[in-house]
Amino acid sequence: MVEYKSSISKQSERTKSSFKKAFIDLIHEKGYSHVTVTDIIKRADYNRTTFYLHFQDKQGLTDELQREMFEQVKEKSMNKYEKGKAISITEMDPKSFELTHFIYSEQAYFNLLLKNDTIPGLHRDLPKAIYEVLEESFILSAINQLDINYSVHKLYMAHGTAGLLVNWIENGYDVSPDNMSLRLIQILHSFAKEFSIATKSKNTPPI
Repeated sequence: MVEYKSSISKQSERTKSSFKKAFIDLIHEKGYSHVTVTDIIKRADYNRTTFYLHFQDKQGLTDELQREMFEQVKEKSMNKYEKGKAISITEMDPKSFELTHFIYSEQAYFNLLLKNDTIPGLHRDLPKAIYEVLEESFILSAINQLDINYSVHKLYMAHGTAGLLVNWIENGYDVSPDNMSLRLIQILHSFAKEFSIATKSKNTPPI
């Protein structure tokens, strides 16, 4: 019974993945506002019943896709770091920053940032996800005696990081994910000496 349920679950995920891929491709071709459920069904090569078994409508598909990618950005920003262990910036290498590799592997989705008629609110997702990770989990130590754990500092870092990543996307991924990681590490090293992953303290100063 467990194996049967697992098989159904995997099949369901594959089906939903097909709808999401078709949806992304269609946005690139037609623009978000012009894509219909019928378009998605035809491109994914499923019937209407199957679509509505998984999603209520186009908005439901959009919401799940955005939410899934938002959480992936957060996970890829911190999943290589052991909670509570201090990470020296000087010891980081290109493989220490997995987010660039994730974005590179999901170009079809992140290239939607270049579209005028794209998923509503998509441009806000990347900086917001990075900010949430920094605010919720990162404790930073500055190269001087300043406190850089205020929300305003992390908001600045999030938007700066997202801006550089979007510029990389706009330039057609003109450098490798490893080189992009090194650029971000060099910038981080200009003001921070180390960081650790921990649950946000209640005493973290407000903006």
